[in-house]
Amino acid sequence: MTNQLSVFSYFRSPFPSTQGFSAYRMPGVAVHGPLILSFAMVGFFLCWPHPVLRAFVMVWVLAGVYLGRDIAILCHYNMLLTLVCWAAFVAVLLKPAQIAKFGASHVAIPAVLTAVVAGVLFGVAFAMTREKPSVSS
Repeated sequence: MTNQLSVFSYFRSPFPSTQGFSAYRMPGVAVHGPLILSFAMVGFFLCWPHPVLRAFVMVWVLAGVYLGRDIAILCHYNMLLTLVCWAAFVAVLLKPAQIAKFGASHVAIPAVLTAVVAGVLFGVAFAMTREKPSVSS
């Protein structure tokens, strides 16, 4: 029997340590912060106009915190990904009216996008908490 972690253990530490060698150390918060803001803003603009979808904003915030953390760690190994994250953040900052107008004029699409984001978040949580098969020679 393998020792598998609970899926919820993925959500233990939203901000990893920057002590010693840590992949979060660089660029770390320089990517994580803009991603949290980007996810939160997009979620707010898409879901807030519809009272039935307002609770879904939390899914976007959680995705920004936890997927943002994982993407920030990946940015340590690929600086091009850092530039992509910053470009996405700038796009969200430059186009809030268009995102808000899209969110206000649709109900189903923001709900489906939220379901996709939640699926990705819990899919990553599930994958990260499963024990990796050991390679034996």
